[in-house]
Amino acid sequence: MSALSAASSIPEIVAALKSGDALKVERLSRARLSIDMGDTQSMVLLAIALSMLDRNAEVAELYRQLIALEPTEATHHNNLGTALREIGDLAGAEQAYRAALSIDASNASTLANLGTLRWQQGDAVDTRDIMLLATQLDPSLPEPRIYGGLACHECSDTQGAERLVADCEKWPYLGPVLESDLATLLMQLARSEEAERRLRSAIERPEAAQLVRLRLAGLLERLNRLDEAESMLEGAQLSELDKDEELSVRGTLAVRRGKFDDAIGFYRASLKTNSDDITKAPQWFSLAKACDSAKDTTGAMQALEKAHSLQMKQAARLVPRLMEPDSNPLSITEYKVDAEGFGRWKADPGAPDSHASPIFIVGFPRSGTTLLEQMLDAHPGVRSMDERAFLQNVIKRMQGVDGKLYPDDLDRLEPGELEQLRGVYWECVKDVVQLETGERLVDKNPLNILRLPIIHRIFPNARIVLALRHPCDVILSNYMQSFRAPEYQVLCSSLQRLARGYSNAMNFWNHHARVFSPAILDLRYEDLLDDVAAQTRRISEHLGLTDAAALEKFQERARAKGFISTPSYSQVVEPLNKKAVGRWQRYRQHLEPVLPTLEPFMKQWNYEA
Repeated sequence: MSALSAASSIPEIVAALKSGDALKVERLSRARLSIDMGDTQSMVLLAIALSMLDRNAEVAELYRQLIALEPTEATHHNNLGTALREIGDLAGAEQAYRAALSIDASNASTLANLGTLRWQQGDAVDTRDIMLLATQLDPSLPEPRIYGGLACHECSDTQGAERLVADCEKWPYLGPVLESDLATLLMQLARSEEAERRLRSAIERPEAAQLVRLRLAGLLERLNRLDEAESMLEGAQLSELDKDEELSVRGTLAVRRGKFDDAIGFYRASLKTNSDDITKAPQWFSLAKACDSAKDTTGAMQALEKAHSLQMKQAARLVPRLMEPDSNPLSITEYKVDAEGFGRWKADPGAPDSHASPIFIVGFPRSGTTLLEQMLDAHPGVRSMDERAFLQNVIKRMQGVDGKLYPDDLDRLEPGELEQLRGVYWECVKDVVQLETGERLVDKNPLNILRLPIIHRIFPNARIVLALRHPCDVILSNYMQSFRAPEYQVLCSSLQRLARGYSNAMNFWNHHARVFSPAILDLRYEDLLDDVAAQTRRISEHLGLTDAAALEKFQERARAKGFISTPSYSQVVEPLNKKAVGRWQRYRQHLEPVLPTLEPFMKQWNYEA
């Protein structure tokens, strides 16, 4: 009998592995390898045992030896990548995963590992492409659908993200990390109740408790449930891998409590490592806003410069055509409907009246549109649906019919086609809100300020509210905000580009408002704060609503709603105040160069420079 045959057999070692006895597997595997150093089966079993014992540096060395023995075995390269990822060698891990794919390009699990790594490295574009391919190859794998969904959302492809996790309520428990990341995606997709339900279920499992508590704290803050969020963090014992996320959550909660110096400390601590990583852009934006709240103007501007520079790295890959300084991120403003073209529009006898049409709230972003939406949603006869781009779906449908161009061919639309386009709009609405008989819909999307031609073509009798705010406060607020759409990230990358974009958008609006003469109410944010009762009466009269007083009770309704998708989610549940009015004056030296661009609009709406 040979020495190797006298040692424990492979089936015996596998049985020990199945029982979870990693130390026994290590001992038995090493015994076999002491006799035959080239026994690849024993090497693989030893690597699995060492991985169970979290000795990943040793695991990586074993797989390097296996690759030397069996260089065309893709699994060895894949497993080496995972071991290297565990010890923080992300570059080495990527090289190993790509080597595995060069041998077996259609292995969905390896693609999923590479995609997860690229997400960890902050490359949403690469993650999206890799994970969509992995999902096509094996739709049963949860990782590609979760991280592919997160990447799609980061790349401003919300519909793609929704498709990837459409049926996730049927998925079993996935482990602490995947459950936490799935919950993050669900929250981003406005499925907050489902996100909370999964986290509450996962927190009962000992191995998941700490990470899930952290993620649940972030979710509860987002739902404006601050006491619960803070209690979730009490006594949390998190690993170093989760420390940055913990500091960010604590920073956000400190801001919400008005403890701005504490928040700055938390954010700066989270930025001590990997501060130049693209994934740190949100923390730089958060630090800037905390500095602003603490009246540290210099600190805010320095943090914003860093935040935008990181954000542009990803935007450059998604929208490279916009990287030229003179490019126009709001290119739709170059396509106007003139009076002659409007005169050719065919009559639409089926156009609904104002009460059967949506109420449109528009305005340049950060002009108070969310506040107006929450006010109207407090009225018993009105329903809002958070921010949706359904009018863009209508435009896409129009462009897909007989090759029509938008907005050039609006005059070619026949009454039947207009009815079909309205149908497209209402079908989209039905997916997110069910209107009761007599209820009116509020469609709040700031950038619908660029879609007045389609609004007036399919809903010519609609009532529209234009939210206005001092242009300088608008520009500053946009510059301080971390937006998701890459085109808008580029627009907000400098005060100069923002001012040009604001000017283009407002000139576009003014032009069409003159041509179409729709039913528009101009509402200044500052006037609303000065006299809520008077302005809510104006709003109610314009929209034909009774009980204007209901609009003043919006905070109760907003708090009850829980999730509010826009960046203003924390402000609309607070008592009305003027903290943000005139904030731009503290940054006047930075805004001076763009004042000439904004001056015409300050004059138009009676704002002082």
